[in-house]
Amino acid sequence: MAKLSHNVEYLGAWLGMKIAQVLSPRTADGFGAALGGLAHRFLTMRRRVAFDNIKKGMGDTLTDREIEAVVRKVFQNIGRTTVEFARFRQTGLEGTRRLIVGDGDPLFKKIQEEGKGAVLVTGHFGNWELLGMWPPSLGYPVDFLVGTQHNPKIDRMLVTFRREMGVGIIPLKNSLRGILKALKAGHFVCLVADQHDPSGGLIIDFFGRPATVPRGPAFFAVKTGCPVLPCMMRRERYDRHVVMPGKPIYPPDSGDEEADIRMVTEAYTRFFESCIRQYPDQWMWTHRRWKL
Repeated sequence: MAKLSHNVEYLGAWLGMKIAQVLSPRTADGFGAALGGLAHRFLTMRRRVAFDNIKKGMGDTLTDREIEAVVRKVFQNIGRTTVEFARFRQTGLEGTRRLIVGDGDPLFKKIQEEGKGAVLVTGHFGNWELLGMWPPSLGYPVDFLVGTQHNPKIDRMLVTFRREMGVGIIPLKNSLRGILKALKAGHFVCLVADQHDPSGGLIIDFFGRPATVPRGPAFFAVKTGCPVLPCMMRRERYDRHVVMPGKPIYPPDSGDEEADIRMVTEAYTRFFESCIRQYPDQWMWTHRRWKL
């Protein structure tokens, strides 16, 4: 039964991918927004989660009607991101350079010269997958930490897409060894660290409420002395994505490892919150972020 459901799921994903790949970029963007609109209409539970999250986090600055509009755009952004990911084969690294607005060369070159690599930490904001393609589009090595999908066929498809864009893959089950090896080689390691961490994350206020935040990005920075690069990328239109970089965070090396990990984690968490407050429709509020 599981095998049948996996085949049906894969067939649907494959068909959606093929449709996305034959469309022009502008039409594909409309297709993605329409898919997101359908998800907004039918995924009522996720819609309620998003509304509740925004209400509690930004209800002092947004009316209920404005929140409803933001929620709709959140779903549309997720649809657009999904379709853009399916089109990576058509986009390629050369196309990625044209899509992304950001001056990464000076920063990436400086970090490469330091020889310790860097942890590029981001959230589910804008097109986060495209952000991960930014370093390799400029000629710098990057590795993604990824979990394994429950559907092996879907998992293989996603891994293939990323590898075709020049991205190295670090499986979550081998994360400690894989990330340390990549940083030692001077690579950029891309981690998405904005969701609830049920396995011992730090408790830090996020939008005025306590939330668990993964300690991994800061842990690897403290262990290796490399910087953490907090970075988001906002969507402006179908052919323009603007990088929103934060300042590199170097671990203070105070002698208190736990204090250093907390300092780095709090710094990039504050950066995340600042970006989301500016562009709330670009963050994935549909996740149950506050579970404490």
